[in-house]
Formats: sequence, C-alpha cells, structure tokens
Amino acid sequence: MKKGCLFDLDGTLVNSIEDLAISTNEVLKLHDLPTYDISQYRLFVGNGVKKLMERALGQEHIDLLDECLNDFQKIYRQHCLDHTLPYQGIKELIDDLKAKGIKMSVVTNKPHALAIKIVETLFPDTFVAIYGQQDLYPVKPDPQSTYLALMAMKLDKKDCLFIGDSQVDIDTGYNAEIDSVGVTWGFRGRQELTEAGANDIVDNPAQIMEIIQR
Repeated sequence: MKKGCLFDLDGTLVNSIEDLAISTNEVLKLHDLPTYDISQYRLFVGNGVKKLMERALGQEHIDLLDECLNDFQKIYRQHCLDHTLPYQGIKELIDDLKAKGIKMSVVTNKPHALAIKIVETLFPDTFVAIYGQQDLYPVKPDPQSTYLALMAMKLDKKDCLFIGDSQVDIDTGYNAEIDSVGVTWGFRGRQELTEAGANDIVDNPAQIMEIIQR
C-alpha cells in the first residue's frame, strides 16, 4: 500500500480551464489581439504561465510576452476562483485519503502564490506541502519540486504516486522515479497519457484509491 500521493493541480484536482482561458483572453483583448475558444486552451496549459502566454501570443506577437505576463498575473489573481472547482469525486477521494492517513502534496506549474490560494481555499488543511512555479526551482517535468514535496512528507519515492493529467506529469513521475497515474478527466486525455507511458490510467477518482491499496 502506498503512503503518499503527489497531485498535479490544474486538470487533476480542479477544473480551472475556464478561468485560465477567460483571463488570457482578457489580456489578448487589452493588446487588440484575437482571442481563443475555451476548448483551445486545453492544449495551451500544462507547462506554466509563461508557456501558456507564449502559445496564446504566437511567434508573431512574442515581443509582447513580458507585458502580457504582467497583465495576466493581475487579472488571473483576481479571477482564479470564479469558476474553478474540484472535479466530481475529488473531494470524496481527498477526504478518504486523509482519513486513511495517506499524506498528500500538490506539485504544479501554476505560479506558487496562486497555487496556494486555490488549494487552501478549496482544500483547507489538507496537503502537507504545495509547490508551485517559482524561481527557486525549474518547472515540471524537472523533478526538483517533487523531491521537495517528498522531503516535506518524509516519504520515500517508492511509497508514493505522482498523479496528473498530462505528459508533463507522467514525465515528472518518470524523472523522479515515482510510479505515475494518469487521469483522463483533465485537459489532455487518454491517448497522451498512454503515449507518455503512465504506469496506470484512471477514469474516475475512486480508482486512485484502488491503486494505492493494491
């Protein structure tokens, strides 16, 4: 039985795509640039805010990147919880894991302060550690933030699972030598998780408990 879980945030614990998309579109409008349908943002997210903005701007407007990043931080900070909610079944899973004494942390490429705001609002007093994007360490799939979370939980990598919805998360698990679980309800889907080599792929949160207990 596993003793700990490291969760990605966006697309895994919470559905944040609408707030991310609306905020990015507001930035694009500020600069008189074309916006995107919310569904298109599923392919833009996953590698941090800088990469999200690079993809939204495209190479032809990349000179606006720094200014747009600043605009995004201001707008998204105010609206990051307008529509963002846990996926169906996630609260039940988290409560069950907590009751069974399974330690949990969040490792995400979302900016650190925003990750803390969202996690502590939606899942108060739940996670041992929250590691978002900051200058102290590289973004996923680099494993450094994952190692920090393991240290905070005081667990060995063999006793944990890394759970996420994209290749970035599966690669993070591989790089950290932690078994990975891909979730199909997120932003990328089963094919990407299969091609990335996830150790397990689940279609609902309850299946994660089955993997932990086997």
